[in-house]
Amino acid sequence: MKSMVKLLLVLLLIGFISCRDTKKEEKETKAALQEIEAVETEVKELAADVEKSSQELEAALKELDSI
Repeated sequence: MKSMVKLLLVLLLIGFISCRDTKKEEKETKAALQEIEAVETEVKELAADVEKSSQELEAALKELDSI
């Protein structure tokens, strides 16, 4: 009977530790995803700026060609 109680306590301890590790990993994953989303947003903004600049340059080149 004592061995069964010890076994159950060990299993409970292992379960508790594994749950705690999972929560820590979830927090780390969530933080990494937030960083990735921030970078993606910045890249989209930069791409829009580049597109706008290229359109302005094309317009300037067309104007120069017409001279």
